[in-house]
Amino acid sequence: MKKIKYCKRNMNRMDGLEEVYKKMKGKYPDMKVKKTDCLGECRTCKSECFVVMKSKTISEPTAYSLYKRLKKMIG
Repeated sequence: MKKIKYCKRNMNRMDGLEEVYKKMKGKYPDMKVKKTDCLGECRTCKSECFVVMKSKTISEPTAYSLYKRLKKMIG
């Protein structure tokens, strides 16, 4: 089972990331989608939208581009 972790602080800072979270949760109900208070990626968090998947940080400049990339990765 795949798991995606979202940083709550990043969600508060970046426009549209909350929507990406909701879309991913709805579109992929078998996937574990989780919010964590802080993922320790402060440098990335200040400038980009990001998630952690399989212990790897995936970041994009906008929430929309992150959503597109995640969909492509999941298939």
